[in-house]
Amino acid sequence: LLTFQLAKLKLEEEIAAAGDISYSIVRPTAFFKSLAGQVESVQKGGPYVMFGDGQLAACKPISESDVAKYMALCVRDPAL
Repeated sequence: LLTFQLAKLKLEEEIAAAGDISYSIVRPTAFFKSLAGQVESVQKGGPYVMFGDGQLAACKPISESDVAKYMALCVRDPAL
């Protein structure tokens, strides 16, 4: 895992351990913006970045605004 991923997992553990707040963990696999940046880099001759054999990096990209909209809906409707 990358450093920022480890930091996020550590924070998630700390929030869960606190026990005095309600919370939801959001883990989008990839953002379209990130993938678009990689495509642009490759088109300019840059390297294609893939971790391991690519199986663990399989993802279903989503836009940042769609994640934000869903998170807002979750605040309004805890059943989500």
